[in-house]
Amino acid sequence: MEQWIDLAHEVVVVDSRSTDGTLALIRRRLRHPNIRIIERDRGLYASWNEGIAATTGDWVYVSTAGDTIERAQLVRLRDCGEASQADVVVSPCGFVDEAGQILPAKARRNPRIHEEMGGRGPVLLPPPVVRHLAFRSAGTHALLGSCASDLFRGDFLRARPFPRDYGTHGDTAWTLRHAHEMRLCVVPEVGSTFCIHAKETVEPKSVLMRTLDRMFETEIRPGGSGAGDELALKVRRLMRQRREAWREHRSMLGWMSANLRYLPLRVIYGVREKQSWSRLRLLADVLPRA
Repeated sequence: MEQWIDLAHEVVVVDSRSTDGTLALIRRRLRHPNIRIIERDRGLYASWNEGIAATTGDWVYVSTAGDTIERAQLVRLRDCGEASQADVVVSPCGFVDEAGQILPAKARRNPRIHEEMGGRGPVLLPPPVVRHLAFRSAGTHALLGSCASDLFRGDFLRARPFPRDYGTHGDTAWTLRHAHEMRLCVVPEVGSTFCIHAKETVEPKSVLMRTLDRMFETEIRPGGSGAGDELALKVRRLMRQRREAWREHRSMLGWMSANLRYLPLRVIYGVREKQSWSRLRLLADVLPRA
């Protein structure tokens, strides 16, 4: 933070009862005229929400342990956000390990939107486009990517706390929940790193899929403003039935039956998704480069 901390109006630190000297290091090294330190129990999104609620600035940058952003990138995100009047500004990031070493390309999991918008410069996506992309990208590599490479409009973020009932996927749920009202600015330049930490516990795939299933059912409601919601939900439900038929019953007949219902619908949904994206991407507003 030392290379850009003078740009910040305020700094809010949330420490979850750390015992490794982090808090002492922050108190000794972090210098800013307007700093607040919050000590609270553990809880990823509960900590985020408490820290965000304590901010007052026009823009909020959320950084977790080991993440970095370049001074020029922070300014670029802010300038693009101001110029576009966006609610959220996102950019791709590089990935590093806990020693700061750059990870190989296969470890890079930036959202598809950065590849699809490549070469167009900064673009502003209106809510209908964001909603479509949020639904399409609602998996482990969701639309926001790493928050270490994003910037949030303060008023927008403070009024919309991150959901706390989806484990470590609250930012995915947050995007689904608010995409219908979100103006998203996509900046193509890389200027930040996200640190991939060793996990304390490895989430089984079955648990992850149940979490995502529940998220879809809760955060996306049929009949909403997004095209194809009901079809997409049917596809998701058939995916779950197919998994359950094999995992819980080990029934080849049940699995094949679920597949016969799933595959044609999945093909139809894939065609409609491409058609929708071809139409919606025309709504993207290309911004002049700074």
